[in-house]
Amino acid sequence: MLDKQNIIIEHLEAPPANKGMIFQVAHEVYLKMVDYLRLTQAKNTFNRLSDYHYLNIAVSNSTEPIRGIDYIQPVVAPGVDYATAIITKCLMPNGKVDFEFERFSEADALQAAQATEMVKYMLNSKNDSYQIIRDWAQDSLLHKNGIVMVSPLREPITQYKEVEGTRDQLRVFETLAAEKGLTPKRQNMRRIDVDLQGLMQEAVMDETGSVAAETVSANTIYRAKYKLTGYSTTVKVKHIAQHYFVCNPTISNIQDQDFLGFYDPMTIHECKAQFPYVDLEKLADHAAYGPAGAYQAGALENDLALHARDSTPVPGQGVIASAGADRYSRVIMLTTAWIRKDVDGDGEEEIIECCFSGSYVLYVKEVDFIPLASMCPKPIVGNFFGYSLAERLVPMQEYGTAIARAEMAFAMQSSTPRIGVNPEFMDAEEIQRGVSAMFVLDRKFDPAKHVYEFAPMQGNLAYVQSSMQRFEADKMAMIGMTSPTDVLNPEVMKDGNSGFKLQLAMGPNQLIQDEMVKNCAIGLRDVIYLVWKTLIQYADDFNIQQLAAACSKGQPFMDAMSMANYEFIDRKMIQIDLALGFLSEENRLTRQQLITATQQQFAQSMMMLDPSAPELFVKVRRPYEDTLRVLGVKDVDAYLPTMEEALKLFEAKQAQGPAPEQQEIMSKVDLNKAKTQESVTVSALNMKKADDIDTDNMFEALAAKRGKLSAVQVD
Repeated sequence: MLDKQNIIIEHLEAPPANKGMIFQVAHEVYLKMVDYLRLTQAKNTFNRLSDYHYLNIAVSNSTEPIRGIDYIQPVVAPGVDYATAIITKCLMPNGKVDFEFERFSEADALQAAQATEMVKYMLNSKNDSYQIIRDWAQDSLLHKNGIVMVSPLREPITQYKEVEGTRDQLRVFETLAAEKGLTPKRQNMRRIDVDLQGLMQEAVMDETGSVAAETVSANTIYRAKYKLTGYSTTVKVKHIAQHYFVCNPTISNIQDQDFLGFYDPMTIHECKAQFPYVDLEKLADHAAYGPAGAYQAGALENDLALHARDSTPVPGQGVIASAGADRYSRVIMLTTAWIRKDVDGDGEEEIIECCFSGSYVLYVKEVDFIPLASMCPKPIVGNFFGYSLAERLVPMQEYGTAIARAEMAFAMQSSTPRIGVNPEFMDAEEIQRGVSAMFVLDRKFDPAKHVYEFAPMQGNLAYVQSSMQRFEADKMAMIGMTSPTDVLNPEVMKDGNSGFKLQLAMGPNQLIQDEMVKNCAIGLRDVIYLVWKTLIQYADDFNIQQLAAACSKGQPFMDAMSMANYEFIDRKMIQIDLALGFLSEENRLTRQQLITATQQQFAQSMMMLDPSAPELFVKVRRPYEDTLRVLGVKDVDAYLPTMEEALKLFEAKQAQGPAPEQQEIMSKVDLNKAKTQESVTVSALNMKKADDIDTDNMFEALAAKRGKLSAVQVD
């Protein structure tokens, strides 16, 4: 696998012949950077024009001053700033990038949550996420596309630890340190004590009756000093100036590009800070020095708007810039590019990343992916570069400026009194001799005859007013405000969110700007995915291991382990929070109340079920599951009891016995049952007595009939 650093290649522009693969790669990158600059020359020209108009600077044949009036109607700057604020607000609804990796199944919940928190930490804590998104959005609105680079910043770390323990315990410490991404180096070790308790437990006598030497050695305690070395990796998102960026404009996806790269002007000291392994002396001797103005061109709000004026640097020996006492403060031009080339002869093209300045190659290496992401608010089908909002507003600024200047000129001329000399009392010869300038002092001067008054200017300013109103409406339509009475409410753009504030959810402004925001979210999604892939690459580093443990209660980086075990794992399915619903405080509280009500209703329904019919539990639970999913809950089991939990609840209640209130009710029921039973028994006894009386009467009547009844006993 190709991976080389700090190489000097002389005559990079010469044909490679048989000079090795590194020279071939660097030479091809050198040629392609020059060729692809021609492909992007028109793009840089448009971007330069957009920058001048954004800064309200007069442009020749466009907004140059006329008759001393240099006013420029501001159209580009308000439009770009408005759209920038909209994109930034919608991509960062709570002031930070908020997203979630979608899980493949419920078993992937913990792993996806860990990856989500790790990438969030890198984006929001290790980078100024607001500045990145804001600058990225503004760059894309001004220059068709905004480009950022996801790059790891790897710094060596050193720790010193003093550890006490047996040899086995010290070996365990070394193993744990290695698993955490640190390389332990024992500097010294001294015996300090013997573990008598362990020695007595493991005592083994030798032939002489004394404790064996192996047992004593195993229980001897040492004090060791370790030097732990490793790396701390931070993922940085770096802005790339569009006027220094080149690519194939016919390939729309940045990961499918056959070649792309960018120029990066910086001082030698900056280069050393960014790439610590470079040799300062060799870099100063062999780097390509560029003009000092090229460095300033990376900033937008400079006095002369240098975008693209000097944004076509030609590689090679340029002008030595900032030549002074400090050799390392000179500005050099660094070239970074990615090219597809078969470097190992297997018939498959690999992605090769090359970085050089002049004849000094900082590194050439084979990489898995291109760490660049593009944001394009208004894409063009089949092209990499889309429309820029600024270039679409430039004609409106030109026409608006012309009309506003005409209105100002008319107003100034109308409000300025003008008088002259009656031409009947002078001729050209008198004007040449200066006589006509003196006759006003003549006593023969008669204002009624000699003064000439100009007729008042004729014009209808109503047409100017209607034109300016039409331009204002067209400008708002261009940036998405097609309906003057409609407003943008980024709280209700979520697909299918028809519950709250429905009257705004389908407005024309809502739909148009929703499309612009989602186009920009594609670039943000790519950045999130690139940060995740970068973390996978450097998963063995110390701070990445620590971050993984902090994000998942001591667990290792599970995505990296899955990748190492050749298991399928990918995180391209990303749900980004785009300020598209349920994000205001009011809507959040409403959502929580709905979730709580759903839980309470299900608990009541569950208690009415018969534990002997578990299939009813699934049917009763299903509508509550659907309700939670509509509210955006992905893990329903985290809110609703499962079948196993419900059975445990029933068993616990049965073992616990009835509550005092239920016992009182049950005792009353038992008492009522006893009283009812007593009543039934008394009724049966009375019926028995009645039967006995009837029997006695029958026998007495029978005896009397036969004449055998001698006496009647009266009770």
